[in-house]
Amino acid sequence: MATQTLATADAILKDMYVGPIVEQINQKTYLLDQIEREGVTMSLTGRRAIIPVHTNRNRGRGARGDGGTLPTAGKQSWQDAIIHIKYNFSSIEVTDAAIRASQTNEGAFVDVLDAESKGVATDLRKEMNRIAFGEAAGLTGVRAEATSTKVIPVNSVQYVYVGDTVDIVKKADGTVGEGKAGVEVIKREGGSTKQIEVSESVTKVTTAYAVYVAGNYGNEFDGLRNIIASGRTLHEINSSTTGNEFWNSRVQSVGESESALAVAGEPAFEKLADEVGLSGNGDVEVFLTSRGVRRNLANTYASQKRYSNAEAVNVHGGYSAIMVNEIPVIADDDCPRTFAFGINKDSFRWFEQSPPGWMEQGGGGIFHLKDGTTAGSKVATWQAFFSWYAALGCIAPNRNGKLQYCEDDVPTGEGEV
Repeated sequence: MATQTLATADAILKDMYVGPIVEQINQKTYLLDQIEREGVTMSLTGRRAIIPVHTNRNRGRGARGDGGTLPTAGKQSWQDAIIHIKYNFSSIEVTDAAIRASQTNEGAFVDVLDAESKGVATDLRKEMNRIAFGEAAGLTGVRAEATSTKVIPVNSVQYVYVGDTVDIVKKADGTVGEGKAGVEVIKREGGSTKQIEVSESVTKVTTAYAVYVAGNYGNEFDGLRNIIASGRTLHEINSSTTGNEFWNSRVQSVGESESALAVAGEPAFEKLADEVGLSGNGDVEVFLTSRGVRRNLANTYASQKRYSNAEAVNVHGGYSAIMVNEIPVIADDDCPRTFAFGINKDSFRWFEQSPPGWMEQGGGGIFHLKDGTTAGSKVATWQAFFSWYAALGCIAPNRNGKLQYCEDDVPTGEGEV
């Protein structure tokens, strides 16, 4: 006697797919949203923007007695802040067969061409938000140390994901040396491990090397890590040059180093806001930080019975904040770990030579057939390229400040996402 079971009936049983597709990816871009929302986007023609900045007063002054010699004349001083447009791209590639197979509801939950087209726009926006927090280098993880291995220890996996193509190159000049260019990330571990595995072995990597988005070294626009800093070159003005101290932001160390962090409590935020207000022609309007730094701040309030979750303030776009002297402290998930940035929104400008859009061919078409390996041959695959020609500029870095070396508890089991 034969018994019918699930196993024997498998050939006639159906799979039930329940739509719609559920989003699993963090698409939030608070910093970029704020910059655009504040009305500081500027259209730009040409290759760069030049902003004249007032750098010094007339110092020709003095008090004299009756008939005294008058002071030697002084003068006002100005310099040019030069902001170069950066060119950012994303691309899609879909076979003709996949397009035709997904054109109806019966064939697929989504039209694959439509999904790829919309998805790449969202993805590039998320990437631009990451760059807006960065150092203008394409850096995704530093402190790479390994010898003849595919496993590379890093100080953070915050910005690197499985499937990324990365370059492991020298931080000083972007040369490959004993690193490796154009390798794929095939594994990623956060938490206390903090390492990635790549598709090809490196020869030898020391702390002089770092992990970058492939091809991005030196090609990204300035982000908050370089804008809100001191003793650096920003928009072609070197703030370490004597007389250029006006171009420095306020920087405070909460802990002693990357390996000796400390909790950033309310006094640290208050002091930074006061220093910014004293040194620049503007005040901190918002603090941007990570979830871990913000949570540690909230914990200091809770220990004094001064804060509860009910006291969090909702801000535009579904974000929440806690307050320090009426200044909101907001978590942006692209903010680098262990930092908190005090922002004066009016000091920033978003320059666009071309807003986000598709690169068009003659006649307005954006899709074209992929070229084959043999000259003149084509592949049954369609390609399109999405671009955004833009850069973040700051007209007054001294209206901003940052806290560094802040204790940052990463709130996920994996370590960082």
